Amino acid sequence: MNKKRKSPDPGLIILERIDKHGWLLKCPRLRSEVLELLGDAIDWMDVNPRLAKSQFRRLIRDYPEFLDAYYHLALTWYREGRMDQAHRIWRKGAELALKVLPANFSMKTDQLLWGFIENRPFLRLYFGYGLALMKRGEFERALEIFENTLSLNPNDNQGVRSFFVGCNFELGRPQAVLSICDRFRGDCLEHVAYGRVLALYQLGRVKAAAKALSFAVEYLPLIARELLKTRHRRIANWDEGGVVLGSQTQAYGYWLEHGKFWRNTPGALDFLRSELGQAPG
Repeated sequence: MNKKRKSPDPGLIILERIDKHGWLLKCPRLRSEVLELLGDAIDWMDVNPRLAKSQFRRLIRDYPEFLDAYYHLALTWYREGRMDQAHRIWRKGAELALKVLPANFSMKTDQLLWGFIENRPFLRLYFGYGLALMKRGEFERALEIFENTLSLNPNDNQGVRSFFVGCNFELGRPQAVLSICDRFRGDCLEHVAYGRVLALYQLGRVKAAAKALSFAVEYLPLIARELLKTRHRRIANWDEGGVVLGSQTQAYGYWLEHGKFWRNTPGALDFLRSELGQAPG
């Protein structure tokens, strides 16, 4: 009979207030030698995922407060396309992490900034849970996670805004897309730059969409061309988390993730084609 794993002793994870709204998450037991074990396991993720998962599980067993071990264990399953396993582990880790937050902690006003390395395991793990929900089609729940993550870390070093845009397009909410794009105005992240164009077009603001398109095409011209292709050449070993800005791989990835929103918006591709001066077909 399997024993139910207990939550870590609250003292293993310490949340320390550093200013009026800022907090710092500390795990005193996770010293350099323990972090080296995590690094070794991460190195095995692509070479021998089975071994990597075994090492992550051992770290979780010995250090139940090890949020990064939860994150990378789930990520290994995610990369193998095993979304149920990834979701289960990200959810379990996130629920554990949330229990650490004190009763007076507010997701709306308090912050766990990415600039402090100690906070990154929580932010990675919490975002991973949102990603798993999104991939499962649970867009409303995923948005709640993404909104909280953006509130905790307003500079959004993780690119959470891209997934916020995607969820709102899935739910048919162009105004919400535009809202986040306005918040990150001038952003060259592809989902934001081109998301702004499409949201404006869906809202009937065609002139504003044309102006936004000029900006997007100036910095990321290959994406517009990829959207208009009738055949899309598959990029081998495409990795959604490791593309080069302005590359063909980035253009292919955008089409793969968000091309459907353009296709499903009546007139959007014709608008794009007209603005680029391309003949139909």
